[in-house]
Amino acid sequence: MNPAPSKNRIVPYAAVNAAIFNKKNEILITRRSKHIREPGKWCLPGGHFDGGEDWVGALRREVAEETGLTVRAEQLVGIYSNPELTVTEEPIKEGHFGQFLVILFKVTEFEGEVRLTDEVDAWDWFPSSKLPEPMIKSHPIRVEDAYRFKKQVFVR
Repeated sequence: MNPAPSKNRIVPYAAVNAAIFNKKNEILITRRSKHIREPGKWCLPGGHFDGGEDWVGALRREVAEETGLTVRAEQLVGIYSNPELTVTEEPIKEGHFGQFLVILFKVTEFEGEVRLTDEVDAWDWFPSSKLPEPMIKSHPIRVEDAYRFKKQVFVR
């Protein structure tokens, strides 16, 4: 029998998030489907790297996979590694805790229509004052940073 995972078994994962804004300055928030980690929670679109990708390639692929949108331009907003926010509360399926080292990009230029996918079972555009709940614990600060972004990158 394997021992229960401890917080000293933390494995880092490179990941990206997109803060996608429409013309009304509302942000796209998606709800995670039952097929993925933390189902039913709201979050920014994004995910893990595939081998051989760079940051922008991972961002554009994840946004397309999760929303159907094609990103045309992005701006770096923040770099997130604070263990209090980025380490999973429960072990992930591989049996250890994950620490998601995330780059957040702001997206205001995109094409297409948002659609549901295997990973996303609901979505909507939200003003900063009315975010949905429950959200993944690390995402509200990223949403706040994206709204406050003035070309100075956040490091958290």
